[in-house]
Amino acid sequence: MQALPEMTLFRSHRTAFAGLVLSACIALASCTGIGGGRATLPPGTEIDTPGIETYVTAHNGYSRARIDRADSVEDSSILAQFDDADATGPAGYRNLITQTEQRYLDTMQIEVIAEITAIDGGEKVIRVLRLTADQAPFDNVGADGKLIAKGEFFFRGSAEVYAIVDGGELKRGVGTLENMVVNFDTETVSINLRTPFNPEGGSEIETEMLSAQIPLNIRTGAFGGPVSLSTRSADTGETLVSDGVLRGNLNGDADGLSRLVENMTTSGLFTVGVPGDRFTADGVFWGSQLNNAD
Repeated sequence: MQALPEMTLFRSHRTAFAGLVLSACIALASCTGIGGGRATLPPGTEIDTPGIETYVTAHNGYSRARIDRADSVEDSSILAQFDDADATGPAGYRNLITQTEQRYLDTMQIEVIAEITAIDGGEKVIRVLRLTADQAPFDNVGADGKLIAKGEFFFRGSAEVYAIVDGGELKRGVGTLENMVVNFDTETVSINLRTPFNPEGGSEIETEMLSAQIPLNIRTGAFGGPVSLSTRSADTGETLVSDGVLRGNLNGDADGLSRLVENMTTSGLFTVGVPGDRFTADGVFWGSQLNNAD
């Protein structure tokens, strides 16, 4: 067989090499988004929490969860007075959470607007008009365009519940976010929060929430879904359980999500029961990531 000229062989090898390079570039572009920006990341799990209003605030870009119980023009007028930065509200109404957690002011804003009355040298909550939990932005995408967080993160903090049992007066429960586990691998959140029966300490009702596998959106930091809250009577020992929905948000940056620091925070709202149920309640929780010393 007659040998091909040396130049022909060189061109054939060069053509084959160029084809390989082109194929590699196409594959790389499809994986990294070269020529079209970063790779398109999945949108994350859709979080559906009917009954809790959610949006991003225009003034500071925080993720908001809100439960509005105002049912009259007068109530709306009262709430409008709390929307001004320096407003303290009209007489007989106040934000129950004001200045409660100074250390969180940089990453969240918690508000519970309620009607109150003086009683026995203190105050009694008559009704709640609005609950709001605003959480600073969440950024789980690194400089390489990939998601950052992996594994579990743990949180602890505070919780308050505003409940009515058997049509009685509203009772305020003041307690703790005992533990919250955020799992970025399973895209779920588990929550344990409780308020004790401790009237001397300002907590009028015992409640507890133990909920696992609450859906988490690992792109936005939003989480929420069905939950149950229980209460136990201090007089009879009877336990009542009502179902409802919870909505929360995470705050986190690249350093926190990469575990270089423990600086993540969380907050959210929940509501359980419907009119006619023996036990109905609205609640709020907030907290911060546990550090290695906790």
